[in-house]
Amino acid sequence: MKNFASIKDEIQKIAESILKEYNLQIYEINNFFDFESDVLQILVEDIAEPNKALDFDSIISSNEKLSDALENFPGLSEPYMLEVASAGIEKPIRNKDELVKAVNSYIHVELNQEKNASSEIEGILLDFDVNKDTFRITYFLKGQKKKVDFKYEQVKFARYAVKF
Repeated sequence: MKNFASIKDEIQKIAESILKEYNLQIYEINNFFDFESDVLQILVEDIAEPNKALDFDSIISSNEKLSDALENFPGLSEPYMLEVASAGIEKPIRNKDELVKAVNSYIHVELNQEKNASSEIEGILLDFDVNKDTFRITYFLKGQKKKVDFKYEQVKFARYAVKF
């Protein structure tokens, strides 16, 4: 799509209104060329629980309704494939607001400096203290339960994780 950047915001508005009916929200909108076709990809997540497993029927239904809504959208005159899909179970946590929403979730976080002899931690994000502007995570290190507090500014990378 040559004009993707100029129509992305309008596509987002259309998609948001439809996805809300299915308790979904946009995680990311992408456009790429694959299988000799332009692909408009809309990655979604649950509104209330960003890392909740999504219902396949909701994704299919929202894809069909969104396809119908975009059928007459003037900015999409060239052929394309629409893909509405889950953002994934180990998706990146991209900002502080998303990290706050991840409280009570199992996450992987990489810090700029070591805390408790580790800069990479996988555990349950317990809390966000608004007054201190700090997060608390609990994890196990060599069989011992540990807790560590950190500020968002100390986060190099964060994502949801799967506990095995």
